[in-house]
Amino acid sequence: MAETGTLTKQDIVNDLRRLGVGPGMTLMVHSSLSAIGHVEGGAQTLIEALLEAIGPEGTLAMPAMPGAGIFDPESSPSTVGSVTEAFRHYPGVMRSFHPTHSACAIGPRAQFLLEDTLDHPTAIGAESPWGRLSRLTDAHVLLLGVDQDRNTLLHYPEEIVRAPYLSTIERRFRAEDGSVETRSFELFPGPHRDFIGLEPIIMVSGAMRLGKVGRALSRLMHAMTTVDAVVEALRKDPAAVLCDNPDCDDCVMQRAKIKAHTLSRYDFTASALLDELIEDLRDAASGPAGQHAGGLQAVWNEGIRAVELGPALTRQLIDDPQATAGLAADLSGLEMTISCVHCGLTAQELFADEPTVGRCVSDAAEIARSFDCELLKVAAPPQGTSREESIARLRAVCGAAGDDMTVVFENMPGSPWDSGEACDRVLQALAEDCNIGFAFNPAHFANVGEKPFLGTWRATKLKRHTRIVYATDGCFPGRAKYTLPLQGNAEVKEVISIFRCRSFDGFVTLKMGDRTGPAEFQRQAAAFRRLLETS
Repeated sequence: MAETGTLTKQDIVNDLRRLGVGPGMTLMVHSSLSAIGHVEGGAQTLIEALLEAIGPEGTLAMPAMPGAGIFDPESSPSTVGSVTEAFRHYPGVMRSFHPTHSACAIGPRAQFLLEDTLDHPTAIGAESPWGRLSRLTDAHVLLLGVDQDRNTLLHYPEEIVRAPYLSTIERRFRAEDGSVETRSFELFPGPHRDFIGLEPIIMVSGAMRLGKVGRALSRLMHAMTTVDAVVEALRKDPAAVLCDNPDCDDCVMQRAKIKAHTLSRYDFTASALLDELIEDLRDAASGPAGQHAGGLQAVWNEGIRAVELGPALTRQLIDDPQATAGLAADLSGLEMTISCVHCGLTAQELFADEPTVGRCVSDAAEIARSFDCELLKVAAPPQGTSREESIARLRAVCGAAGDDMTVVFENMPGSPWDSGEACDRVLQALAEDCNIGFAFNPAHFANVGEKPFLGTWRATKLKRHTRIVYATDGCFPGRAKYTLPLQGNAEVKEVISIFRCRSFDGFVTLKMGDRTGPAEFQRQAAAFRRLLETS
């Protein structure tokens, strides 16, 4: 560096060589001119220094991403720094025809990197400049004064593993005949990534060297080794490129998509009891701006795409038709469904006069139909009700619901439906002439002293009629009624595992019991995922 502090071309060439840049390299450069320092001749000098460092047999490439408007390869400027825009105009430089991830290059391999990139359905796949770069044994990425957040190559491993959070976008471009065309691109990289967090992984792989070019901390990375290391990291943890900040909406959203993708591999559909998250349907999907506070949003964030409506929320829908429209809009916006609708009657109300019960059940069934839901749940009768009375009233509920609805009842401590044997008898009495189903709650069986798997499952035929399994743990009498999955006596892991072995295609529903609110739900959802990993 000259005594004035100004960098000459030779200064930069010397620094590049010390970093490991050598003749014949294929080099993809991301840069910040200001980070390097004052360069005599500016961007032009930097480009010439890079070309001298790799020599005539080397190939120099840079990103040239355009803005969101209509892409024209001749006129659309590069939006990723002054050096890239200067490079675009450098004599002999070629530019790829791509409306989202255009690149420029000069040298013997320029055509290989850039040609026909628009002919492929993705933006940063195997036939993008970055995908092709990673197939060359001598190819490197050079980050001059920028960090891994500017390293476009790191999007390619996301496509290789088909990360669940990748999306589809549309972009417009001007064709050779002057017309404007629109093209869709699949597996498109979305918003924020924590690529900086990948640096230790890349360093351990041996792919990266650190050094100074001018004043800028710079990174020279072997492209093929870098891609292999990041692919391995993403296969171990699909969220490896996401940050842990709970207020980062982008990463919260992308983690939710990963969780949903994981759950989609099962035959059952994961669901959650919405009543435990909200008291008012007006709060279903709402919350402070930028926060994921709404009940539906809390469920969505955990990758779950179905909710069960308990009695309180069902009554709101019955009393207020506008609430139904609002909930439908919220569900549609999040691509969620209803797993089960409660009939809206409490245990005591279930034994009101039959016409009143029939009207409420009929109204609840209509609401269920409006959401394409086929399950209607009924409350357990109060303690002291005979088994015969409970069966008679359940039969009446089935009649009021209609033949297209399956009426579901749940084992409940302190009711005529408390034990596996009692529930089995109810099903035997109704199964032949009623559309009846069962909601298997392991916690409630444990609450009355039964072993849900070793006892109830084996001794009864409940499994034949089960439509909902509650992923709720609990303890034997005298201990905590509810606890997180894998922390109680309800053999939840065994119950879920055996249902999975039977390819159970009903709903596995998270139900917290005496714990409510988004924070507790998040804890339960995490415990549920651990349960699935071990069952």
